[in-house]
Amino acid sequence: MKKILTAFCFTDIHNQQSMLDFPTTVRGSLIKANELAREEFGTADLAIVGGDNISDYPYWNRSCALPKKNFLDLKAKMHACIAKSVEDGKVLYVAGNNDMILGDIATEENEPYNTTDFYDLMDSAFGALPDSEKTVLVSKEKPNELYWGAFHYVVNGIDFIGINIDPNTAFNSHEGYYSDETLIWVKNKLDEIDPDGKKCVFVVGHLSAIYYFNNGNLCETMGNGDRKLFYDIFKGHQNTFYLYGHVHGEDSCYRHYSSGAVLHIDENNKPLDSNLESADSKGKQYEFSLVHMGGLRPFGAQYFEDDGIEGFGGEKESKYYPTTATPTLAQFMVFEVYSDRVVFHIRNTGTHELYNRDDKLSAYTVYLK
Repeated sequence: MKKILTAFCFTDIHNQQSMLDFPTTVRGSLIKANELAREEFGTADLAIVGGDNISDYPYWNRSCALPKKNFLDLKAKMHACIAKSVEDGKVLYVAGNNDMILGDIATEENEPYNTTDFYDLMDSAFGALPDSEKTVLVSKEKPNELYWGAFHYVVNGIDFIGINIDPNTAFNSHEGYYSDETLIWVKNKLDEIDPDGKKCVFVVGHLSAIYYFNNGNLCETMGNGDRKLFYDIFKGHQNTFYLYGHVHGEDSCYRHYSSGAVLHIDENNKPLDSNLESADSKGKQYEFSLVHMGGLRPFGAQYFEDDGIEGFGGEKESKYYPTTATPTLAQFMVFEVYSDRVVFHIRNTGTHELYNRDDKLSAYTVYLK
């Protein structure tokens, strides 16, 4: 069967602290992930950036003073890095909870601005979206800024729906969630583009729902918002995949098998089985699938190289930030779409002995129903 599409997925980059000093610095794992993806899979048809591009400055509840010029500098550098890997610069961006809490108050240098605004880059690559293909939210905190709640693109005949955190739940908090208005729009759009429930569709968001913690225990992580409405969106759409980030680091990596990143969900909104060492989805009956895109930043300082950055990072005095360095432990995902299946690959970017970039995890194949 001929391949229809190849996509590279990068999430939870967390450019943070002194990396956000001007001029900004892009995290090394993002640069390495793009190099490795191109070397193994060639140029992709699409790249997906799953949110939390920006992080604490230096603490989430004091993170509102990132100058706009810094954000624009980082945005341009990130996009230039990723766009090299993708045909025609097609990069789909969704917002993470950390992205939403920066730039929301005025500073001496600039007025409030929207740190989730990658819309111009997407308009340029995919074409401007008509009103029917996106829903727009207005923030109470910043009524002059418009936020895309959700949006719909078609790439190589494959449908992609992006879903963003509600800005009214995000500012000055560490979580945020999807608004009911946005979830209902996504549900209606899915029903519109997939009336028979058999089309291959990808819904891309930042927030996780259920995932494997430390290669074993399953954890429920969607603590905010209407969880039942979120799951109900996908019912009746068996070949729909929800791609997410949000969970990352040393307790959220996969070894040996890419299958751990894919959870098939049953009619009770529970994982069908462990799926940790599976090669494919043959014989499995499920409602839809959740897919973790990995993560490009760990937490513990021991999981970074020694190339950290010294800078101010929002503080009054310059200091050394070890976790701005290149991670030795980080993962990204590649998936390939064929007419009858989707093949998922988790890949390492670092040099950690258990998660080395030279070790290729076994692929996981989901056969379309």
